[in-house]
Amino acid sequence: MTVNSRPRSKRLAEVLQKTGLIERSGQGVDKMFYLCLMESKPLPDYSHTDSTQVDLRLKAKIIDDAFYLFINKIQNHRTDKLNVFDLLTLDKIRQGISTDLYESSIEKLYHNGLIKSQSSADKKYVLGDLYYEIAQQHAYIKAYRATDLQLVAACFEKGEEVSMKDFVKAFEKILTREQVKTLIYKLVGEKLIEKRGGGRSIKYSLNQIIHLKSNILGQFIALLL
Repeated sequence: MTVNSRPRSKRLAEVLQKTGLIERSGQGVDKMFYLCLMESKPLPDYSHTDSTQVDLRLKAKIIDDAFYLFINKIQNHRTDKLNVFDLLTLDKIRQGISTDLYESSIEKLYHNGLIKSQSSADKKYVLGDLYYEIAQQHAYIKAYRATDLQLVAACFEKGEEVSMKDFVKAFEKILTREQVKTLIYKLVGEKLIEKRGGGRSIKYSLNQIIHLKSNILGQFIALLL
């Protein structure tokens, strides 16, 4: 993200671009890192790359629910969104890393109260109070795990109306049918989703204030917090 991209085969990259199979070479790495950080997932893994091929691995598991909620609440209330280097800095501080931080981000995050100085002498930082307030809301985190909300949001990204059968299938080997029903009923109670019809024809749709296919998961979080 900090060096200019250079294709291994410039001629091949040009051919692929002219045939419409790729857009511009060198685009997208920052977007992948940004989205992984926004969803509190492991960073893109290039460690298996060798001299003959690029091996990129993306993992879907959310590693810190509280950090996910923390980041999304911040971004949803900002007009000037934090950039990928700001998010990388926050993630390093979350892990207790105080070396190789981006100085420009440190100044911004400190000024905004998103990090605090733990030791001015050693330049050690911790995340701001909001992160710890969210992390301490154990009942909330347990009731609405970010991973659960993510799967519910994914169902609506496939269609505007979703059946209980669709939800159960999405949570296969994760939650039982009864657990899925309990989760969906809670979300109906929170008015994030709406229930229509009766009997076997019951369908669920997003609350009208939620914009379809526009970061549904982030909108869920914003409305719940």
